Amino acid sequence: MSNWERLEKVIQYLGFNVNSFAKEIGLNRAERLYQIKRGNYAISKNLASTIASRFPDINEAWLITGEGNMLKDGDSYCKIPLYNISLENFKTDLSQMTPAHELEIPILSGSDFAIVNEGEAMSPEIEHASVVFVKEVDKSAVIYGDIYLIISEHINLIRFVRGLDDKRWKLVAKNSTDYDDIYIDQSAVKAVYKVKGVLSMVTM
Repeated sequence: MSNWERLEKVIQYLGFNVNSFAKEIGLNRAERLYQIKRGNYAISKNLASTIASRFPDINEAWLITGEGNMLKDGDSYCKIPLYNISLENFKTDLSQMTPAHELEIPILSGSDFAIVNEGEAMSPEIEHASVVFVKEVDKSAVIYGDIYLIISEHINLIRFVRGLDDKRWKLVAKNSTDYDDIYIDQSAVKAVYKVKGVLSMVTM
């Protein structure tokens, strides 16, 4: 497996694209990663250390050498806690909530947790009662046009995020006929979670 193949595997596992991953690990531009893709550079010790520091379950030695497993705990996958609560009762401190179930889905194992979607705002993209898998990201790593779970001081919801200016976002529903756009100050956002995957028609 080449340097780029290992890096790409990590990016896909964590649910990012190249540009958002670069932002997440503190790179101003993704050019350094694209140079690895072109075969011009290998994964440096410094880059591997940065990735492993930000994502502790990633095996730093594997990133550099390709030996062993991508995850520090081998090929096992972490179980994903599923919280079956309304978003208005959601707490950013997950230790204050009790999971209804723990799910083991390898392709989504980089998720922080899953929740049951309520309402039709994101239908048909995300149907009512679908299970939504999310991963926390920094506000600076948000890619406009992607879907996020937004936890703010006044409202919690799942929407497409679009940029207005340096300080405000526009939150857009898929079902724009029945749901208005919402404008929110970034300073009011307490946490942002990227939607990594959705399981529809799951009976809980």
